[in-house]
This record gives sequence, structure tokens and C-alpha cells, in this order.
Amino acid sequence: MKTIMSKRHRALYLAGVAAGIFMFAPSVFAACSYQVSNAWGAGFTATIRITNDTSSTINGWQVNWRYQNNAVTNAWNAQLSGNYSASNVSWNRAIAPGQSVEFGIQGVTNGGPVETPQVTGTACGTSNTSSSASSASSSLASSISSSSVASSSSSSIMAGTNIALAAVATTSYVSPWETLSAVNDNSNPTNSNDKSSGAYGNWNNPNSIQWVQYEWPQTQRLERTQIYWFDDNGGVLIPTTAYVEYWDGNSWIYAGEVPLAENAFNDLEFDGLETNRLRVSMLNTQQSTGILEWRVYGTTTGSSSSSSSSGNSGGPVPYRAITNEFTRFDVNTTNALYMDSDRFRAYYGGNGLNGGQGNLANVASNQIAFGLSHLEAAYECFVNEWGFRSTSLSANSDSGPYYKMNLYSTTTLNAGGAMGADAQYRLSFIEFRDNAINRPETAVHEFGHSLTYTDYTWVDQGRTGAWWETVANWVADTYNTDALCEAVRVREGLQRERDTIIDLEANIALSHLQIVSTRNYYQAWPFLTYLTNNPDQYPGLGRMAVPNLLSNHLRNNETPLHVLARLTAPVSAQQVLGRYWARMAYLDINHPKAQARFFNTRNNSGFRSRAYANLTAMGSGRYRVKADRAPLYGGANITPLNVNGGAVNVRVINLGNGLSDSNFTATLSIRNTQSGSVRYVDLLNGMGSTSVATNEEVSLIVVNTPNTLYLYNAFESTTSSPDAIGLQYEVELEGATPQL
Repeated sequence: MKTIMSKRHRALYLAGVAAGIFMFAPSVFAACSYQVSNAWGAGFTATIRITNDTSSTINGWQVNWRYQNNAVTNAWNAQLSGNYSASNVSWNRAIAPGQSVEFGIQGVTNGGPVETPQVTGTACGTSNTSSSASSASSSLASSISSSSVASSSSSSIMAGTNIALAAVATTSYVSPWETLSAVNDNSNPTNSNDKSSGAYGNWNNPNSIQWVQYEWPQTQRLERTQIYWFDDNGGVLIPTTAYVEYWDGNSWIYAGEVPLAENAFNDLEFDGLETNRLRVSMLNTQQSTGILEWRVYGTTTGSSSSSSSSGNSGGPVPYRAITNEFTRFDVNTTNALYMDSDRFRAYYGGNGLNGGQGNLANVASNQIAFGLSHLEAAYECFVNEWGFRSTSLSANSDSGPYYKMNLYSTTTLNAGGAMGADAQYRLSFIEFRDNAINRPETAVHEFGHSLTYTDYTWVDQGRTGAWWETVANWVADTYNTDALCEAVRVREGLQRERDTIIDLEANIALSHLQIVSTRNYYQAWPFLTYLTNNPDQYPGLGRMAVPNLLSNHLRNNETPLHVLARLTAPVSAQQVLGRYWARMAYLDINHPKAQARFFNTRNNSGFRSRAYANLTAMGSGRYRVKADRAPLYGGANITPLNVNGGAVNVRVINLGNGLSDSNFTATLSIRNTQSGSVRYVDLLNGMGSTSVATNEEVSLIVVNTPNTLYLYNAFESTTSSPDAIGLQYEVELEGATPQL
């Protein structure tokens, strides 16, 4: 796919009957404030707000402050460095006029009072832009031709062809009562709450990045895009930040910020940008977001944008069939039926042909074809779109050739499916029992093993062994529920909606087990979803978290948690585990289907007794963890609390478990029952307090996070292994009691 990088991106908005151009100066100042939001004994939390009180957009910010005695121990929604400086993360770097961004910090007083320092930095100040701004404006304005702006029109529709009408729209999430197709129905809203032609909205996903994507069958040369935001003055509001990206054949490339005007089309122009996919990502820090109409103006270049001939796929398909390289069950094309797709060959039985060993299962050809179609879609999603190493590439070579993966439907396998590999050629294959290839969860699960194998770093590494199943089920669930894979399925004519495979008994009721153990290793995949979605913006995580866990293994028999610690440094793996479990209290990991399943299950009395009965009352507001619920290495107790008043005070005490490095991470997870948003209070040294509103519910989460990351093999663990020794602790509560 040909892509011409833009020399500049021009932003404007169109309102009413005329369009105006707003040029941005190189230096824009804002008002910066520091507010203590909570304080207790030796600790505090604070919010730093940057408000753009000018007429120009701030693109990227950094602020500084200093204490005399206080110190910061944690920060969120910003990148923290030094003593102290904070800068934007990807989604909050643009601040539109009149808008604000906030980030939070948590700290300790070090024996002094809670301080309120002055916030300084290039983004802070009261000065307006000076003559340099008008100079920059006139310079930029002179480079824009008169045809770039619809200056005097009775409509906000611009000249040119709206190619959005020919695009297929997909999204990360759309509320069931809203309509995704409304974004490209060519309507002309009268205001931001005009739903007369329908609207796209993603309620209830406050403070999370959601996206809508257009895809065309051929490459398009893009001139500009226009977006009319949806705002219902309630749970769906104008974004606080929004940006456009385009697909260059291998990854998403930033294309510019979208203005955030209400009751108007917001315009972003491109110079010479060619692609077949365009995506707008949006976030509101308080509520959800939506779109009434999204137009894209451009022309078709005429070149095909086939999804099966570029990127990490290894070149044009179909791939080479495996013939003399290796065999399985003495199967070949003369003694078995077979069916080819671009990247797979399926062997099966029928018409008296059952392979050299007579164990190929008789399977209907339509079932084989169905399985192949889902495997091709999985390959397209995870290899071509996501960036995993190709399963068609031998682990011996990065340059090819690329082979079709062999699939065998047999009568002799004692499981639904199993991945195997040829040791010489280091190519994987999959064996299915009978017609199990017809079950996408099984087929894609085994394909997940092939993704792990082709990277090869985890092969013959015993301490990664149990994690292979975790990765495979993450692949299976992600194929079912992730918007990227859904878009591929739609493009391939397969079922759009598929359900999550989350097992709440294993994830919540057995949360005290090791993070990955022989009792939960198939079901522990939400941890990988959390790392992938990265709602806490930790360094080194995000969409490539799972591929990076594979490729960065040192082949020294370390565990994946050791790899994670290097990826997220200076944030520790223990901190990541602590926040993961804090978010699991309400399934707040940006997985809407899993969260919906959780809220439909959590009030079942049997489930609650299995999941939350962690503590025994000792009297006088003291509670001790039950022996059989003591959290093991990387495991957690999630304990909902009944709040008696407006404030909760907590102290968690480590009683010791015989291990010198025993430690824990404790958090209060507080959910707003009306908006669904969740906030988190870290309990430093096990202590902390917070106020709880009448419309909030709260849970206490205690995670076994020893100071040392253990080198453990789940398949070899015994009751005396450090990973299998539970955290013994007590809790002192004021203002709340456990929901026993």
C-alpha cells in the first residue's frame, strides 16, 4: 500500500453557514493548579489540572513542581520524572481551548505537613500569544489555497466527494441502543444533540479511549475529514481529546488532532495521504463519547488494498504447501482428502481415504471450510493487523519461505485440539479431534499456541509452560471480542458478534491462587487483556504487550513476570499485579463483554460465598484472612465492604508467612454505581482512608506481591514452594465491615 506522509495537518471547524480558520501559535499558555484531594496521617493524594484558557490548542505539555518535605510515590494519567516533572501521555496531550486535563499523584509527607506547591512549566502562565502568533498564522495561512475552505455556503457540507459513504464502519464499542451506521449516512445535524438521523455512542465507557474506523476496498487519497460530535448533555459528551490515525500497511500512524467544537463540523485536512483505513480515537475524561456524522473527502487511487498480500503476512498468497518437508500420520494427498486456503491445508477423512495410519476422521467438507475461514481470519487479525510473527514462517528463518500450516482431523486425539511441531523445520501443525476444527474457540486457541511457538523464545522453557495455555485462551477470547478481529470477521463475511470465554469462577472465586497455576492457567488470560488494553498507561505495555512478552524472553528459563518487569521498568511487576487485581474487583479492564458477564453474575449468592468470603472476624473491627483463602504468589483477595458512614479507614498488617521477602499490595477500588466509573486508592504500607459517597461501592483488594519475583514452574510447584505459600494478614477497618 502506498502512503505519502503528510507535510502538515491543518485543523479548523465549520459552524453555521460559514467556516473559520484558526491558526495555532507555537507557544500557548494555560492556567495550572494543584489541589490536595485527600490526606491522612502520613500520606495524601492530589490533582494537578491544566486549563487552556486561550483561543489556541495546546499540543503536548509538561509541568513542574517542588516540595520541601513531601514526596510522590505514584502518578496516573501522566508520565512522571525527576523531582518533579510530569508530561502528557498519548491520549491527553492535546488541550482544546476552554478544556482541561487532569492527572493524579499520591505521596507521603515525610513527617511534614501536606504541601500545596506552585505548578510551573511551559504550559503554565497567563500570557497570551504575541506577535509570533500572528506571524505564524499568516505564514501558514498563505500556504492554504482558497479551495481548502468552504467560506460562504448555505450548508456545512464541503466540496468534493464524501467517500465515507462507501466505507465499512467498525468500532471498539457501540451502545446497543445507538447506531454505528449513523456516522456515514450523509446526514447534516443541526446541533450536537440532534439524533433525528441516529447517533453513534459508546456509553458506558467513561475516561477510556474508544474508536470508530472506516475501511475501503481500495486505496483512497484523502483530502480532509469532518466530524460532528454527539453530546446529549448527560453520559455522552464532546471528547476532551480526539485524534485521527491511518493504516500504512503495517501499523497505525498519527495523522492529527480533531478540534472539539460543539454544534459544528470539526475539520482536519491532510496533504497527500493515501490509505484504505482511517480511524478516529476519542476520550472524555468524565463521560463517554459519540459521533453524529463523520465525513471523509478524497478520491480512489484505483490500487487494490487486498488484506492478504502485504505486511507481516510474508508476501502474496497462497503460501507453499508442505510436501516433502515433514509428514504426520503418514498423511499425503493420495491417501486423504484435503482442502486448501491461502495459509492452511486441512487433511481429513472420507470416501475411504483416512490417511496412512487410518486415523483421519470423516468430517463434512462444509465444516472444514468453516474452520479454515476462521483460522484465516485469525491469521489476518493477529499476524497482518496486530503484528505477531507469522505462523507460516519457520522458527529457523526470518526470510521465508512461507508455508501453509497443516491441520489434521483425527479419531485418536484425546482432546479437542493440540498443537505440535516438526523439530527439524520448526513449523507448527494442529491436530483436531473429529470435527473440532468446526469450533472457532478450539481452532483459534490452538492457533494461539502456534503464535507462541513461531516466536520460539518460550520453547523448552519450563517456567513458561503453564502460560502457553494462558496466551492461547487470550488469543481465543481476543478473536471473539476485540474490535480489530471483529472488523476482520466482518470483512471476511463471518459472524460479527461472538461472546467472551471468561470464567468468573476461576478469575474471581479463585483469585487467591497464583497468578498462573495448574488450577487457572487456561482462565488466567484477563491478565494479558489488562496488559494489552493498558488502562493505567504503564510504560512498555499496550497492544504489543503479549508479542513483547514472547520476543523479550531471554531463554534462561525465567518466568513471563520477569519479562514483564523489564518491559514496564521503572514500574515494578508487583505494582502492575496490584493494579490489575484492583481493576478486577469490578472487571474494569476495558473488556465490556467480560464486565457485563461479571455484573450479571456477582449478585448470585453462591458465587458471592465462593468469591468474597475471605476474612474471619476477630472482634473490635479486626479481621484475619482465612487459611484456605490466603492469596498465593500474584494472587489476590477481593473483599466488598459495607460502608457504615461517609469515610473508610483501612490498615492491612502482614503477619508473615515464613518468607523473608513477604510483602503485599493493597488498594481500595471505589465504583460509582451511577456512572460506572471506578477510582483507586493505593494503601501505602497497608494504610489509607477515603470518603465514600452514597452512590459509591467499595472493595478492598490485597495482593501477594513479595519483594522478589519467584522463579517457579506451575507444573512443578509443591505446597512448600514459595509461590504456593499464602500471604497471612489482618485488616483493621473503621467505617466499614466486610460483606461476609
